[in-house]
Amino acid sequence: MKYRTKLYLALAGTALVSSLSGFGVLFYEFRHHAFTDEQAKAITVAATTAALINPELLKSINSRPDEQTPQYQEMKKELIKARDANRRHDVYIKFLYTLKPNPNNPEQLIFVVDAEEDPREISHVGDVDENAFISDIVHHLGDYYSPGKFIADPWGVWVTGFAPVYDSQGNYVATVGADISMERYLFDIQRLVQFFCVGFLVSLLFAFVGGYLLSRRVTLALRSLLACVREIGQGNLKCKSALQTRDEFEELGNEINNMTQGLQERERLKLNFARYVSQHVMERILKAENVAKLEGERRKITVLFSDIRQFTQLSEQLPPEQVVSLLNEYFGAMLDVIFRYQGTFDKFLGDGLMVEFGAPLDDAEQEEHAVLTAIGMQNELKKLNMKWAEAKKPVIEIGIGIHTGLAVVGNIGSEKRIEYTAIGDTVNVASRLEQATKLLKKKILVSEMTYSPIKDKFTSVSLGPMILPGRKEAITIYSIDI
Repeated sequence: MKYRTKLYLALAGTALVSSLSGFGVLFYEFRHHAFTDEQAKAITVAATTAALINPELLKSINSRPDEQTPQYQEMKKELIKARDANRRHDVYIKFLYTLKPNPNNPEQLIFVVDAEEDPREISHVGDVDENAFISDIVHHLGDYYSPGKFIADPWGVWVTGFAPVYDSQGNYVATVGADISMERYLFDIQRLVQFFCVGFLVSLLFAFVGGYLLSRRVTLALRSLLACVREIGQGNLKCKSALQTRDEFEELGNEINNMTQGLQERERLKLNFARYVSQHVMERILKAENVAKLEGERRKITVLFSDIRQFTQLSEQLPPEQVVSLLNEYFGAMLDVIFRYQGTFDKFLGDGLMVEFGAPLDDAEQEEHAVLTAIGMQNELKKLNMKWAEAKKPVIEIGIGIHTGLAVVGNIGSEKRIEYTAIGDTVNVASRLEQATKLLKKKILVSEMTYSPIKDKFTSVSLGPMILPGRKEAITIYSIDI
């Protein structure tokens, strides 16, 4: 499931649950307060009526025949008058009546006077109130009381309020009961439900529309960032985020742009670095936690030096631009051969090259790789000379010296400028062998240390022991046939 769908469902679901919860709480509170309000109205009507009626008349009414007496008729008129006065838009009293305990059974209440005029609904003197047990009015005769629940009987469902009637001496005489039909209450509840449905539909509409618009806005920004990150992952470091949302997405876009700029700088550094060192050195440095881990170490390496013959005279004969062009083409071909055989390019020495094998990565076949590199360099030079001769450009010759031995290899320099190189007698011997190619007129010279492990792999000629300039001890050298 896409993030946009998840976000949309989360927003719409949250709005839906919030609306349902809010309306549920409001509905509960309204229903409670509406019921409490109806109870208060019923008790108020009963209490007002109890204060207005004549208790002495009630005392004189005890049985059904008394319904024909003037006292009964007068009492009924008072109750009807009180009932009709409380049939308004805000309260509607359906039944108003008086009750008193049954002389024969104190747990029962009997009707005394009922304000109802319909013969089908009227309660006569002495009729037992069947709802007395449900309302528990028997135990609250002296209280202004409502049962706190709806009372159901054959005539409907009611909210009922009771109030006691006392005579002038403060003696209990009877209880006035007032019934409010639940229709009014249900009307208010129904109206609330209608408002709730309308409000819920409106909130639902806003939830779906607002959730869609918000999720669309958020995911558009997210998609833009995702597309940019993908472009960067595919190597397009020119991709930039252009979000202007004034929120965390814009901040994230700015951080991605900063990261891209850093990657561009790193890529430029990597490309420039690769021009000066071999792939092996570059990979070793990139993998290291810090450059200092390429510190000097003593190890066995094979060093190769090469140099162009009579380069000074060549430089004097050609314009500087042509010399630089020739050198660039020459060095490009030579570096390809060096890297092909796992050589580590150390540095340019004017028109010469210094290369190590076996550092910084171990190479069990470093001697063979060094000789193969020397042969490859001579073969590449032949191709270049043929090309230059056809273009009527000068041709050149190179001499190569190779020696194997122990040397200290690693980073040499300061914090501002370091160079990965090799130092030691092994380097000096290799440099002297390259210089000896001029004297002996040979193209490739190797020391016995380099020659011994590979003597069966190449055709060579022993030139015997030789004392190299700057050394006291003679070493046996060999010329490699091409």
